[in-house]
Amino acid sequence: MTTAATVSATARVELQEVLPASANAPVRVRVTVPGTAYRLDLALVGDAAALQQRLAARGAGAVRLSGTVRGRALRAWHATAGGCFIEPVWGMPRIVQGRVLAIDINANAVLIDLAVPAWVEMEASQPAGQWQTGDMLNFYVESGMTFTPTA
Repeated sequence: MTTAATVSATARVELQEVLPASANAPVRVRVTVPGTAYRLDLALVGDAAALQQRLAARGAGAVRLSGTVRGRALRAWHATAGGCFIEPVWGMPRIVQGRVLAIDINANAVLIDLAVPAWVEMEASQPAGQWQTGDMLNFYVESGMTFTPTA
């Protein structure tokens, strides 16, 4: 069951580069969020070769992508001050804060409005049902938030 009015979970970003897999990390995409200083490294769920082709064909233009951002919370707290953010501004997200847009009790996840919307799976000791839409949450996320491009 998902609560809240229908809200968009689609993140709109610009692809900067595809980072190859290494011994310590899967293939990642480096994306920017239009209108912000964010440059995020997210693990890619999808076809890296197709994205590389789009980058090669772009010329001087931006490669705009839409997709879904997902992550796992380590521990969440209600936030009483500040706005929506991802920390660090450049690199892999570690600390995030945002408003709850929707709740999926079956998946134990919340859709959070950060600089982009992101589905975040809550840890088992904190069921997603304890939150309400509009709550401001702050939490650390596990390394490896993902980006799945839409077709």
